[in-house]
Amino acid sequence: MRAEAGRLVALLGRLLPWLLPAFLASLMLSGALARNLALVLMLLGLLAVATPGRCIDRLDRRFMLAAAVLPAAYVLNMAVLGWNMRVFDRPAHLLWAIPVYLLVRRCGLSSRALLAGFAAAGLAAGGVALLAKSELFGGPLMRLEFGRPMGPFSSPGPFGNYSAVIAMACLAGWLGGAGLRGGRWVRLAALLGVSGGLVASLLSETRSAWASLPVMALVAATVLVGGRPAGRRGLAAVVAAVLLVAGLLAVDTVHERLLLGANEVRAYLADPTAAAARETSMGLRLLSWEWGWQQFLAHPVLGIGVAQFRPTVDAAVAAGALPEVLRNFNGLHNLLIDHLTTTGLVGTLAMLGFWVGMFLYFRAVRRGADGARRLFAGWGLMVLAAELVFASVGSMFASSLGTVAFTVLLAVCAAGAHPATPERG
Repeated sequence: MRAEAGRLVALLGRLLPWLLPAFLASLMLSGALARNLALVLMLLGLLAVATPGRCIDRLDRRFMLAAAVLPAAYVLNMAVLGWNMRVFDRPAHLLWAIPVYLLVRRCGLSSRALLAGFAAAGLAAGGVALLAKSELFGGPLMRLEFGRPMGPFSSPGPFGNYSAVIAMACLAGWLGGAGLRGGRWVRLAALLGVSGGLVASLLSETRSAWASLPVMALVAATVLVGGRPAGRRGLAAVVAAVLLVAGLLAVDTVHERLLLGANEVRAYLADPTAAAARETSMGLRLLSWEWGWQQFLAHPVLGIGVAQFRPTVDAAVAAGALPEVLRNFNGLHNLLIDHLTTTGLVGTLAMLGFWVGMFLYFRAVRRGADGARRLFAGWGLMVLAAELVFASVGSMFASSLGTVAFTVLLAVCAAGAHPATPERG
């Protein structure tokens, strides 16, 4: 039995270096393929868990608890205030992360293979964005929304967000991958991936993606620039973030979008009742935050209920309290307001437990890590930090494909950083 289990684990270990790069590239080329590959990874993880010889330690339990606490809060909320399993679909992806995590923990994963996947995804994102803007080939993959490329995502926002994540993951791989086997060519591919991801992020005109870039640069410089005193690493992180912000502001598209956002905020604050001020990108956010806060004050413990969010918004639109366009929103474009409104203090504490638990997990595995494990920890912290930015100006679980990307990347990076995960070249 043990020999057969060993052969199965070895087979899964040979499949992972192909499946994960294929998943990363498919994020930018085919949403259906990416979802199917994520499902395959989850099923293989369940198979690995069922195979004799597994060992679950304290760090594993910490990761699984952090991943499960928010879905558990959603189930509790629906048990009290009404069920809607379609609403639970995306939060349940955090439960998918557990078998994917255990798959990588059992089989191990080469950081070189994951970096190659990031590079392929970066090049694919840049190619899709350039072809869409040039209006070449046509088809659903090359479609535009208000002149912004979408890729296989539901809108330009998540496409730009995860293009930025891919770009900075490639940059982190270039910084921390000097000791990788075949490192010269992999690091060259990583630089090309940085270029492709940044091009896609800039062309998407997604402000949350641009805001996440200096945050991820800070994480990469702090975690991955090893061999220097802590003070000098901190200085390197600050310099990296400042240079990146300065470079972004020098791009006309970035400058114009940020100026537009500032003008929309000023217009809303000057007259919140004016339709022209309310029905802008920033105006809708400010209006929905104000409305959401009022709902929380009226229902502080459990909120209005995750299953009751859509009927409550529809009623507010019918009463004239919210504009018609907000019927199309899946959330209130802010992580904290979203959870206070729909899940109250109970769900908000669970949401904070997820974020704090994951950051504490990576802090624990980063202690004493070097080489590939440090790189995995850096990637994981970058994914967490970026998603926190995205959810703060958008909504957590706002995009189906973005949720798949976040949960799989989080699980893979967390498992790769674990000190007991088998090392692969």
